[in-house]
Amino acid sequence: MNRTFAGVAVGLTAVLAAIGLLTGDEAEPKGEAPEGTSVAQAARGVERVRELEFERLPRVKHVSGAQARRDGLRELDRGVTPRALATEESLLKLLGLIPPRASLRELLGKALSNEVGGYYVPRTQTLSIVGAGGALGLVGEVTLAHELTHALEDQHFGIDAGPATGFRRDRGVADSALREGTATVAMVDYLVRKQGGGKDIPASLRGRALKELADIALPASSGLPRYVREGLVFPYAAGAQLVNRIEGRGGWGAVDRAFGPDAPVSSEQIMHPRAYEGRERPRRVRVPSLASALPAGAERVGQGDIGEFDTEQLLREANGRALSRRAATGWGGGAFALWRLPGGRDVLAARWVWDTARDTREFERAAARTARALGGAAALGAGRTVALAVAPRRAEALARLALGG
Repeated sequence: MNRTFAGVAVGLTAVLAAIGLLTGDEAEPKGEAPEGTSVAQAARGVERVRELEFERLPRVKHVSGAQARRDGLRELDRGVTPRALATEESLLKLLGLIPPRASLRELLGKALSNEVGGYYVPRTQTLSIVGAGGALGLVGEVTLAHELTHALEDQHFGIDAGPATGFRRDRGVADSALREGTATVAMVDYLVRKQGGGKDIPASLRGRALKELADIALPASSGLPRYVREGLVFPYAAGAQLVNRIEGRGGWGAVDRAFGPDAPVSSEQIMHPRAYEGRERPRRVRVPSLASALPAGAERVGQGDIGEFDTEQLLREANGRALSRRAATGWGGGAFALWRLPGGRDVLAARWVWDTARDTREFERAAARTARALGGAAALGAGRTVALAVAPRRAEALARLALGG
């Protein structure tokens, strides 16, 4: 499912108004769109902005928040097995990123019912707007433009319908950021063109709007943990800045190629456009077997990637935002392995490689602070590799074993 969060759409209209790209009544997020913009009219506007044409218009319907939740969870269940979701939930709890008693599925359901303004489902080629039917408000029209961009790109490139679920597949985070980034840039251009009589947005003002949009986040009042809130917004803000740079240097044709041979492959490439332009690919990282240090009957129940975005998020609670961002820069690759002990307790080992010795030292210090904050954890470094283990009474031994693989 590809979705628009209402907070992103509201924030966008506020940012464009603040920098003078929306004026008067057009700047009021709750106002009606001029002349009750139809789906066909909005689609023509998106075609002009995105420089692609629809083969056919998607079916558009209005749904309630409850229906949005049901649809979103149905797509989640299609794309992620219960075992995989349970593995990620356990992982996030061990790392302190969601509360110990939380249900990851319920947290995502809450986000889908309370925060989503619209969504497009590639499997059914259906576009849904959350709220009653009738004339669209300005935020509703922005949401429609965003989701129409998803539908348009799906017809041309066949966008991936599977949800990205964080740690397990960093490439999925990159895929999501490309999709949401193009739709966010397109909805900025759509709205400014419409209000400006068909004129293109100056590149400097588009860049400014997207930079300010990066500071918008789902509120803590949503009841969602910080990691979930930031993970949901990241593809829009960071993805839009990368797409803006790609389009500024090579036009929409270069963006089209990013859906094919030039696709971003990691959250690092999303966060650092130079890594994307330099085709800096992640190094393959594996966590060696922990079986020799675990009780008989221990079973490895999950493994996956830890990208730069999630590495930064892991560090945040103990190190703060600025230091975590610096410590995660220089990421070269990361992976985790989750093991279940007899009796049901889980233990975790993770391993990262870094670009330089300085990057390694900086991350090792930050990871050590995180380990102390987590309790029952240890972080060790050697060469350009750092390992972290979360396992009461055996964390250091597991970290040493993970480091040596």
